[in-house]
Amino acid sequence: MSSSSPILFHGGKVHTVDAFRPSATWFTTVGRRFQQVGSGELPRASRRVDLKGQTVVPGFVDAHIHFFQTGIDALHIDVSGVRSLKELQEVLRDMAPKGQRTWVFANSFEEDNLQDIELLNRHHLDEAFAERPVWVNRVDYHSAVVNTLALKRLEIPPGTHGMLKGPDGKPDGILRASAYIYSKARVSRYYSIEIKDKAVKAAVQACLPKGITAVHALEGGDVFGDEGVHAVLRKMNTIPLDLSLFLQEKDIFLTNRLGFEHLGGCILVDGSIGSYTAALNENYEGFDNLRGILYERWRALSSFVSKAHRAGVQLAFHAIGPRAIQMVLDAYAKAMRKTPRYDHRHRIEHFELATDEQIRQAAELGVIASMQPAFEWYWGGPAGMYAARLGERWRNTNRFRSMLDAGVVIAGGSDANVTPPDPLLGMHAAVNHANHHERIDPARALRMMTLDSAYAAFTEKRQGSITPGKEASFVVLEEDPMTIDSSRLKDIRVMETWIKGKPVWRREEDAEMGISRERHQPILLDEKKR
Repeated sequence: MSSSSPILFHGGKVHTVDAFRPSATWFTTVGRRFQQVGSGELPRASRRVDLKGQTVVPGFVDAHIHFFQTGIDALHIDVSGVRSLKELQEVLRDMAPKGQRTWVFANSFEEDNLQDIELLNRHHLDEAFAERPVWVNRVDYHSAVVNTLALKRLEIPPGTHGMLKGPDGKPDGILRASAYIYSKARVSRYYSIEIKDKAVKAAVQACLPKGITAVHALEGGDVFGDEGVHAVLRKMNTIPLDLSLFLQEKDIFLTNRLGFEHLGGCILVDGSIGSYTAALNENYEGFDNLRGILYERWRALSSFVSKAHRAGVQLAFHAIGPRAIQMVLDAYAKAMRKTPRYDHRHRIEHFELATDEQIRQAAELGVIASMQPAFEWYWGGPAGMYAARLGERWRNTNRFRSMLDAGVVIAGGSDANVTPPDPLLGMHAAVNHANHHERIDPARALRMMTLDSAYAAFTEKRQGSITPGKEASFVVLEEDPMTIDSSRLKDIRVMETWIKGKPVWRREEDAEMGISRERHQPILLDEKKR
């Protein structure tokens, strides 16, 4: 059969996310693109696919994913489920591979889940491994805990901000702020070419079963290192995912020379709420003098933003707390006054604690909010991490409805591997926000994870909706997210994932589709490969 022969998909529900035809009962594809979309009488086609009552939506676009890091974490030890310090030690011992020279890397640690009152420190890790360096990354990638040997290997300069000390006045192994950024860049150097290639493959395998057909990969920078940039560039033309690379550097010349149109992502203006480093207007709950950290100075940030804006580059900055959000908004506003530019699509990543005035200002400036709805599922509500850090201010986190009502475009992402790449979980979290006033309906949530995410990388003309002429990237779902009980949105199963007219994943038929279902064992890194 010729690749130009039309394929007719029929017998199901189709949510197009196209304002001119929001729903349909059939569509056709020819080659890489959608050809026709309609309802009622079926057109002629060389091949027919009966959807058997299932639902089709556009391919999901993850607008904020640390793609390489997501793959690396799949090769390391996942400690997200531990509930005590003792259990953590046991998991590390059981999962660590053999070898006396290798680092022991673990990720997704969350101290709020532990039954112990005492914080994890280097002494606990020394009990598990005294002869090997250990690195345990917090789930938000803004802090880590290391053992004594790791501290020696990292050689953190004395006085570096964020290297916490114990009662004895010596470093206790908890690394935050600048100490974390410095150390994370150092450990990233241990990845071999083989490990990098496996990481990219693992990241692809994490996305396809969740219906993700395109990603905005945030790579490079002080925290995540340049290893991911090189690995992704080497593989990006051989993987099925459509990938928009956001270079997390403040080097306009390098960006232009490499041909990138997107600059930024997690260029940090502040830290995270979980690590007490997001820049708040008021103190963290339970502290008299702790409002987080601003990593950028106004004059330097403003100058850089103006130069990049003038050069025609799309910008994106990590800003969670209101002090950081305001700094970025002010820098964007200043740049736009000097050099008016239509359709710049500058972004703020996370935008978690925006005030009413900041939401209004973002809408006025045309700034896109690149947000991660699943944060609310994991940390929202009166009993979640937000409440533990912020008190009653948990009600003001991730204000989806307020922002959409004000006219702010929200691009939905996962921040993987902070939360798993799972758009349906993101939709579920936005629809079931703990603050009822910030809930949105499933249709708006679907648009957030598809067309508006594509818009946030200037790709909406070729992806993000089921529209004739666009790339035929779509997802077949077992149930309809528009009619299912909202409490079950996250449980909807992806049955098939198609990218540019080709099936790339099908439930229970992964091997047949060429996608391995191999479960990754932790692969840790030997210092000899440094």
